[in-house]
Amino acid sequence: MLQSHRRIALLFVGATVLLTAACSNGGPSASSSASTQSHSVAAAVLTHKFAWGDFTLASRIVDKLKAGQKINIIDDIQGTALPIMGAEMRIGMQRGCDKEQSRLGINCRLTGPVTTNAGAQLAELETLLNGNQVDCLALQSPLPDQYVDVINKYVAAGIPVFTFNNDVPNSKRFAFYALSEKQAGAINGAQTAQLVKAKGLKIDTIAMGSGQPSGPWAQNRMAGFEEGYKSVFPNAKFFNDSKSGIPTGDNFTTQEVLNSVGPFLQAHPNVNLFFHTDQGVEGVGIIIQNQKLSGKVWTSGFNVSGPILDSIDAGNTLVTIDQGFDNQAEAPVSACVDYLTTGTVPADPLQFLKPIVITKAGGTGLQTPAEARVRLQQATTK
Repeated sequence: MLQSHRRIALLFVGATVLLTAACSNGGPSASSSASTQSHSVAAAVLTHKFAWGDFTLASRIVDKLKAGQKINIIDDIQGTALPIMGAEMRIGMQRGCDKEQSRLGINCRLTGPVTTNAGAQLAELETLLNGNQVDCLALQSPLPDQYVDVINKYVAAGIPVFTFNNDVPNSKRFAFYALSEKQAGAINGAQTAQLVKAKGLKIDTIAMGSGQPSGPWAQNRMAGFEEGYKSVFPNAKFFNDSKSGIPTGDNFTTQEVLNSVGPFLQAHPNVNLFFHTDQGVEGVGIIIQNQKLSGKVWTSGFNVSGPILDSIDAGNTLVTIDQGFDNQAEAPVSACVDYLTTGTVPADPLQFLKPIVITKAGGTGLQTPAEARVRLQQATTK
């Protein structure tokens, strides 16, 4: 073997000196040396100045970027098995992960408790952090500003953090992705009022309710709905305002809505339009159908399910807004890749997404129930 190398050296002296030394001393081959080739990392990725101070990317993440290793992006949500939301967020995360592979090698993972459990979610976040399992975090907090400490702990450890669905504005999160709750409520209110006007419906009094009426998100939706509705009917009569939403059940179940809104409508026959801030609009539509109030009482709200879309087809629900849970979970995946490849973050940390408005007739910028069912089927079959 050594004689062979010496013969090669007569023709390729410089190259063979290195090859002979490697063979004689058991050193690495040329192919294994290539596998450790270093990738450049932009200076803007290493450090970034925010209003709250300077961020420095963890050295272990820098090393992974330089080595071309897969980066771990975690979408952590409040309930992986929550109806519709959990499935749609998984779809959105995966869609973002597939899309961004051409820019950066990434592994994406959806984590969180099965249903809302802040203690369990925080415990898992601590475990993920302590195990160095996260290189960029996208986090859904159950309530605004609920997870300030854990987000700041991640950022102090050199891990970029983005929030979605519920913001944590007093933390060191990089940016937030969701609907503008008040704007989305206003869109719903205006669209509902336009349908009332076009159909010539006689609306006496409007009531508003929520599974979490004290929540800022719910109050913003109610305030927006009233504002939007009054942009068409300035003198519209409201039974309550955004600060006094009717509680319909803090577990967000249809049965809770049946138990609360059903008796309410019977006790207040003058209320013939009920706006619901969330999935509870499904229950209101069922009440209208079961109490034979069709053509007398109507509802509008948020979220998508088979019964909600059926209620729109039946004419009992005028408008619902698909929050685009998939879009909310997808956006921070791309944001993670933006930061880890170029060091860029949005100039405005509040990145509001476009609501998906569903009505019976659909139209420009709107969806029909049939179109909405396509998205719903994707969320419930994957």
